[in-house]
Amino acid sequence: MSVVAIICARGGSKGIPRKNIRSFAGHPLIEWVIRAAVAAKRIDHVVLSSDDEAILTAAKACGALAHRRPDALATDEAATEPVVTDVLQHHPVAQQATTVVLMQATSPLTRPNDLDAALEQMDAGNLDSLLSVVENHVFQWSLGADGLVTPLNYDPQHRPRRQDIPDRVAENGAFYVASREIWDSVACRLGGRTGAYVMQPWQAWEIDTEDDWTRLEQVVAERGLAPA
Repeated sequence: MSVVAIICARGGSKGIPRKNIRSFAGHPLIEWVIRAAVAAKRIDHVVLSSDDEAILTAAKACGALAHRRPDALATDEAATEPVVTDVLQHHPVAQQATTVVLMQATSPLTRPNDLDAALEQMDAGNLDSLLSVVENHVFQWSLGADGLVTPLNYDPQHRPRRQDIPDRVAENGAFYVASREIWDSVACRLGGRTGAYVMQPWQAWEIDTEDDWTRLEQVVAERGLAPA
């Protein structure tokens, strides 16, 4: 059995230029998820895929194995799944993986114990895949092209208390776990019997904007966090 964490981090970024090696709370952003994966007891290897030499160098300094991504998979339009498949097919360590943990560099609040607990949950539940989530009690509406809205998860005429909306969770994008069989059969981060690992409310955000960056640095400061 071999558990391999794969992190995808290309050099180009339109929203936040050079975000993967930009200093986040005193450390390159990419360092946060790499250190978490390296420190997790149940992860055997960490592989970072990138087209950017500076990112690959930073990854190796943090304990990850480097995999150079083909240029065809480093465009703005490139999806994540083909990038992971490329690693699984061509990196010697990843070729032996029986469980794949896909981690996102934009979720620096992920901790090693989250990864270990999620992998334990995979085994205990005999799951094929698992995603990280946070509890969500938001009243959701669908916005139509005509500007009208339709309620999705409650009846406005019998409005419940927010905390009484049952068993609702939202994907937070931190990580995804799947068996090698799922990747080989459907080339997707999720499939088969899928479970959810519930993270803490303060781990709900990922970094997409400068506002997100500021908010998460505040969380790190408030909680005294550092890369694992």
